[in-house]
Amino acid sequence: MSVLRIAYNNFKNNIKIYTMFFISMIFSVVILSNFMILLKGNTLDYLGKMNKEYSKMTLQILIIMLTLFMLFFIWYSSNIFLKNRKKEIGIYTFMGLDSFTVGRIYFTEMMLIGLSSCAIGTGIGVLFSKFFQMIVFKMADFNIDIKFNITADSIMYTVATFLIIFIIMALKGFINILRSSVIDLLKDNKKGDEPVKVRFYTYLIAAVSLFFVIYGYYMISNDKTKALRTLIIVCIGTYGLFGTVLSVIFNFLINRKSILYKGENIITINNLFYRMRKNFTTYATIAIFTACTVTVLGAAVSMKTLYEKQAENNELYSLTFTSNEEIKNQEKIKELFSGIGKVKYSVNDSVLKVNVTEKNSFRTEKEDFIVLSYDQFADILRRNNHQDSISKVTSDMISGNNVVYIPRPMTLGSLVNKSTIVIGDNIFQKGKDDMKLPVIGCAFNNQTLIVSNENYKKIEKYGEKNNFLGIKIENDSKLLDKKVMDKLVTGMSKFVNVKQVAITCGIYKTDRIAWLKVIYAMMAFLFLVFILAEASIIYIKIYGDANEDKIKYKVLKNIGTSTKELGRSINKEVTMFYLIPVMVGLVHSYFAIGALGNIISIDLTKTFVISVIVSVVVFFISAVFSSRMFKKIVRV
Repeated sequence: MSVLRIAYNNFKNNIKIYTMFFISMIFSVVILSNFMILLKGNTLDYLGKMNKEYSKMTLQILIIMLTLFMLFFIWYSSNIFLKNRKKEIGIYTFMGLDSFTVGRIYFTEMMLIGLSSCAIGTGIGVLFSKFFQMIVFKMADFNIDIKFNITADSIMYTVATFLIIFIIMALKGFINILRSSVIDLLKDNKKGDEPVKVRFYTYLIAAVSLFFVIYGYYMISNDKTKALRTLIIVCIGTYGLFGTVLSVIFNFLINRKSILYKGENIITINNLFYRMRKNFTTYATIAIFTACTVTVLGAAVSMKTLYEKQAENNELYSLTFTSNEEIKNQEKIKELFSGIGKVKYSVNDSVLKVNVTEKNSFRTEKEDFIVLSYDQFADILRRNNHQDSISKVTSDMISGNNVVYIPRPMTLGSLVNKSTIVIGDNIFQKGKDDMKLPVIGCAFNNQTLIVSNENYKKIEKYGEKNNFLGIKIENDSKLLDKKVMDKLVTGMSKFVNVKQVAITCGIYKTDRIAWLKVIYAMMAFLFLVFILAEASIIYIKIYGDANEDKIKYKVLKNIGTSTKELGRSINKEVTMFYLIPVMVGLVHSYFAIGALGNIISIDLTKTFVISVIVSVVVFFISAVFSSRMFKKIVRV
């Protein structure tokens, strides 16, 4: 029988093992091909030049992330496949086949998986590319006429990227088989079966691992510039957590007879202890995967939230007028607006512009800031119908030398933490968290400080007053109509001196960040790739564990353990296999999403809750199928 025939038979006979991996690979190729088609096509041209450039730049980053993820996923999954099948490969060698031939069988089988998933995934991706783009732009709330537009280089990149990764991993397995002896192959699954005692150094490593994780949480909560350092420390701590802390916990449970001999706990706890001890790296990796997956969804939702917050700030006023001179003819301006829509509110005030020196961990520089007293801040919010936001600034936040900082309009995020603000001979401290508050919108392209009334009087002499008029009208989306806007500009030119008065239209500012909505939609698809791949890794691992436990469960049935008890034990075991790494990953993601919220100055608690709910639902469905599959294999 030829190598190809044997490899094909293996591929066909092991399709149950490959199913989740196969589906994940196909879906990954579908998304990669559609990302490439969108990048190389002309659909993004409809967004305008600036949005197109930002969308393409971010899309390229997402493609790199997806490619790296596919590299890691295929590498990790192929390692699990090879480990689960080394005994079978060893039997081939024991029967007389040389290692080179066995390696060729494995390589051919892997390439059959790769070629099949690549062909099917690319085909589906091309066939549904128009539908994919329709979903993306519908999620992004764009009304665009999508056309079927496929470029050859997008398909070539997709196929080449995927096959190169698969060939490298298949060759890695081939070399691994060549270097392994028959005894090594037959005994590989037995590695880790030897009893492990919890010693003093186990407790020491467990304590250090917990310290690493907790210290990582503390760092990212207090300094968003230390994200990379936190990532490294928490990853190290996670592997230590699963390698030692869980061993300590399960050892404690095993030594407590009142817990161990209750119901079917003796089976569940011992199996969990054995699995976690033997495969702690797998479960630690799944926990980190979970954190990445939930964070990707959180980042996707945060893009939408960020857009909405930016739009709210930009469109706080339909048009704003700013000048260091008096803004005249205000009633005529409002009357002109009434032809477009009813005036909802208007704010006319003068604000203090001060040249300050800002010192932070990155730089020291001088720049003009807008400074508002607390009373002025509260008064403006009452006049623009946002009085609910007044309570967000408490007296403690502006007591002493503390100030509240509002980022410059159109600033999406910042890594700057605490900084010192120097105004004349007065030194103020900016907190670690920025705030986005609906005060003056995008009227001034400056950062804003809110200070106490007492401090405002001290620094008032160092700045100059700038007049500000903001008008909000109903149906201001009409301003996007060029004819309406031209008519308005013509009318205003009669009584507004454009050389002295700067005019800003908020809705045009919002139009420039429409690319955020596109990225939100594309990151949502990236999340689906991540979570499907993660679920497939757990499914494949449990499938291998079930096949390994066939004899064990047969013996348990022979000595009188009821099918009902074994079923409950399997349900608990599978549940814990999902629950432990997923819970650790969710805790990691809580701090990751919190750090993201600090960077973009938005509270992402709701985003985290949404991400958790979606992820838990997917994992719950996967756990149900895994449990049924486990019972079917061990015949319970």
